[in-house]
Amino acid sequence: MLALLFLISYLCVVHTCRTGTLQECHDAPFVPGHNLAGEGFDVVTLQHKGAYVLDFQTYLTPTNTCTICENPLQGNQLQKLPLSVLDWRSFSNCKQELTSAILNTATSVAESATSVIENDWSMGLEIADLGNMNVGGSHSNAVEFAMSQSREDKSAFTSHQLSCAHYSYRVPCRPPQSSEFLKHVQSLPAEFTNETQPLYRRLVETYGTHYIEQVRLGGRLTRLTSIRSCLATVNGHSASKAKDCINTGLSIGLGYVDPSFTTSNCKSLLQNEDSQTQSQLSYLNHVTEVLGGNKWLGEVSLQKNDSVEFRSWLQTLKEIPDILSYTLVPLHELVADPTVRRNVKDIVRQYLRDNAVPKEQPSQQCTGKPNLSPECCPLSPMKGRLRVTIKNAWLPGSGLDPIGPPDPYVKMWLELGQDQRHFHQTHYIENNANPKWDIDYDLGRVEAQYELVFQVWDKDVKYDDHVGTCRTWLTEGLTRGSCNLSKKDRFTYSYTLTCDPQLMGYQCSRYKASQREN
Repeated sequence: MLALLFLISYLCVVHTCRTGTLQECHDAPFVPGHNLAGEGFDVVTLQHKGAYVLDFQTYLTPTNTCTICENPLQGNQLQKLPLSVLDWRSFSNCKQELTSAILNTATSVAESATSVIENDWSMGLEIADLGNMNVGGSHSNAVEFAMSQSREDKSAFTSHQLSCAHYSYRVPCRPPQSSEFLKHVQSLPAEFTNETQPLYRRLVETYGTHYIEQVRLGGRLTRLTSIRSCLATVNGHSASKAKDCINTGLSIGLGYVDPSFTTSNCKSLLQNEDSQTQSQLSYLNHVTEVLGGNKWLGEVSLQKNDSVEFRSWLQTLKEIPDILSYTLVPLHELVADPTVRRNVKDIVRQYLRDNAVPKEQPSQQCTGKPNLSPECCPLSPMKGRLRVTIKNAWLPGSGLDPIGPPDPYVKMWLELGQDQRHFHQTHYIENNANPKWDIDYDLGRVEAQYELVFQVWDKDVKYDDHVGTCRTWLTEGLTRGSCNLSKKDRFTYSYTLTCDPQLMGYQCSRYKASQREN
C-alpha cells in the first residue's frame, strides 16, 4: 500500500488552465497553498511571518475573469489562481528513502537549514563583511536547538529528512502588494534617525527581511538529532553509527523496512542509555519538524512499524501543503520611494548584523593520544594520570627491631586481584621512628579502578620486618590520606588523580559534560 504512494518519483502533470467566467471564478476554490508566498519572510529565523506583504487574495481581472486550472492531484477539480500567481504547476515528487547527513557543528546545521533557499538571499544587501558569521538561519529552531545542545556538551548532529513536493509557482517581477503593507510603508517617515528607527524596526518585526519570489510546496519531515559526542564514544558509538542506526530505526517506524532489519549494535545504541559511566544522561536528543499536512507531530517508534499517522499525513499534503524551498528578494525592493527604500534596506542590514553569530571553529584534534579519539573524547572510562607523594610516618610502637629505632622504608604499587603494577620503593631512613620521605612519584597513565597499596617495612640485617599496610581506592583530585599501621603506628600520603577528559569522580568512572559559556 505504502509503496503505491511512491510509485512515481517525479511526475510532472500537463495542466489545463483557462480563463474562467465570473461565476466560475466565484465558485472555484483557490489552489492549495495559493497565499503562502505572500507572507513576509525572516531569513534569520527562517520563518514566514504570517503578515502579508503581497496581495494573494485578488483573483479577478478588470474584465471580471480569472485563471482557473484543473488540479489532477485533487480529482481534476477546477481551482482558481490569484493574479499574483504565475506558472502554477502540480506534480508528484516523493522519495521513498530518507536522506541523512552528519552535521559536526551548529554552523553546519545553519548551512543545512538554509539549503532550502535556492538563490543568494543576501544579494543587494551589501553584507559581504559578515562572511565569517552565521546570518541566515542563525536563530532558526534547528540552530537554536543545536546551539543549546553544544552549550551543554560537546555535540555533533545528524539530520534525517523525507519530503514530498506537489506544487510550484512564482510571483511577478513587480508583484501587487497587500493593502496593509502599503499603508505601513507609506506611514514611514523619510528621516532615518534614532527617533524614527523604532518605526522601521517594527516593519521588520512585522514583515521580516524578504519576500518570496518562487516556491515549491508540499511536505517535509525533518528529525535533527544531537549526539553527546564523548558520551557516545565512551559507550562505543560514533556519529556515523548513530546516523545509520537512526536511519534504520526511522525506516522501520515509517514502514519502509521490517523490524528484523536492525542489528544488535543499533538496538544497543537506540536504547540511548549510558551503560559505561552511569551518568543518567542520554547521548541522543532530537527535535522533529513537520511541514505541511495535518497536525502530525512526526514522532515514530524506531523499533516497530508505526506508520499509520505517517501515511495519513502523506495523503493530506496535496490539500494542505507548506513551503519546501524558495527564492527570496529583499523587502526593500518593494518600496517605491527611494529614500524610504534606502532606510528599509539599512534597518534590515542592521537587523541582520544584530543577529549574526560567529561561525564555530573546527574542534581540537587529538591524533595519537592514548585513550582519546580524534575528537578528544575518552575511548573508555576509569583512565587517568596518577601522582603520589609518600610523606611520613610515626612509628612509636614499632618494636620489631630490639636493637634500636626502626630503619623504615615504603613499598607502593597498584593492585587489582592478583595483578600488581607500577611498583616503587623508597630509600630507608636509618634509626628513625618519625621518618619523613616527602618523595613524589609520577605513575603516569593508570587504570583508575586499581587499588593503591602502601606497605611500611623495617630494614634489618637478615630479614626485613613488615610494619603495616595501607590501602585506598582512587578518586579524582587531590587526596590527603593517612592510615593506622598498628595501634600506635601511623602513615601519611597524598595523591592526585587527573582523570582523562570528560571523566570524573570515583575511579574516573563518571562522565563529565563539556559545558561551555554562551
